[in-house]
Amino acid sequence: MPKTRIGIYGGTFGPVHLGHMHAAIQFLSCCSLDRLYIIPTAIPPHKAHSTEDTPRQRLEMLRLAFSAEDFSDTRICISDYEQQRGGKSYTVHTLQHFQEENAALYLLCGTDMFLTLEDWYRGDEILSTTSICCLIREDDPQRLAQVMQRAEHYRRTYQTEIMIPKTSPYPISSTEIRKRIAQNQSTDGLLHPIVQDYIARQGLYKNTMTE
Repeated sequence: MPKTRIGIYGGTFGPVHLGHMHAAIQFLSCCSLDRLYIIPTAIPPHKAHSTEDTPRQRLEMLRLAFSAEDFSDTRICISDYEQQRGGKSYTVHTLQHFQEENAALYLLCGTDMFLTLEDWYRGDEILSTTSICCLIREDDPQRLAQVMQRAEHYRRTYQTEIMIPKTSPYPISSTEIRKRIAQNQSTDGLLHPIVQDYIARQGLYKNTMTE
């Protein structure tokens, strides 16, 4: 019996933007996933986060984004696991929670995540038990070379299954979006309209520091 293919896509998602949304769809396709959990963090362990939104608002933006007709997919589940668990969100704990009998786990990484996975909390365990899909956001040959070199290291050292799909770069930053909103600049083409509307109604990111 084939294993169920479960994808894990974690992040701050403050706010969820079109780059995140396209990445989720590419992840589903590249890894032929049966189920994809998209999981906003409670407290991200690797970086500071804006205080201009709440965990509940970030969760609601994700739910709205993936309920939109052009991105809705029955295989996608927006999970509040890390927010309910509380504290810092460590990937290894999340992977353990979603592991099922006769299932294979797939973890979506951006370039920075992928290059530093070995240094994460129990990173060797993540690499030994989980397949990794790396989506390269930058159109940078040097970064691509770094990713390919690291992929070979992971395969050789941990026997990790690594997938690096050929996709068009989608260079969008949540930090830049928050700055744009604070400066009353357009976010058209960066945020889904349903997310734009929620942010406007909630008055989010108006006080983001722009220095």
